Amino acid sequence: MMDARPMPPNVYRLDATRAVDTPALAGSRNASVAIIGGGIVGLATALHLADAGVDTVVVESQEPGWGASGNNGGQLNPGLKLGPDTVEADFGIELGRRMVAFAYNTPVFTLDLIRRLGIECEARQNGTLRAAYHAGSTADVEITAEQCIRRGMPVTILRRDAVREATGTDRYLLAMRDARGGDVQPLSYARGLVRAVLAAICESARVPGRTGSILRGEKP
Repeated sequence: MMDARPMPPNVYRLDATRAVDTPALAGSRNASVAIIGGGIVGLATALHLADAGVDTVVVESQEPGWGASGNNGGQLNPGLKLGPDTVEADFGIELGRRMVAFAYNTPVFTLDLIRRLGIECEARQNGTLRAAYHAGSTADVEITAEQCIRRGMPVTILRRDAVREATGTDRYLLAMRDARGGDVQPLSYARGLVRAVLAAICESARVPGRTGSILRGEKP
């Protein structure tokens, strides 16, 4: 069994919440679902499975949140690269609308989850900007914003003076502001998910035949 490597240089380590100790994998372990990787996606998946009473095991070669999940920009960005009209045209009205609704409301879901679980991760819902810094991208950003506004989303278009006031720079010509966006301390968020998963697993384990765990395993 290999020892966990120290986390790479990471500014978020300076004030992140305490890491959660996870036992090493010893021998074999049976589970209905095995999740390889204790990043945000793996932990969130495990949380929802454990909430549903599914016997779930997470195996991570380092500490959960060791990689990109604990060392990213921490931004909660609503939306997709393509505008809502394009998504609905490409995937059909029914599926397209579901995709748009899902993608643009992911920050709302995440922040609601953080509040419900009491995760301490400096979460803020202060809006995000999709900004254009040259004429070629200005039209695309404005078109996307107009499509969002038409759908009743909390989106506004910021012209150059308003963008300067919001960002403190003259670099951007126009921006789309979505009030649903925000940011978190990503390492604290990942570690908070670990605690939530373990709590959900303990609750699930009270049902006969249902267990779960987060284990440190050997890197492939």
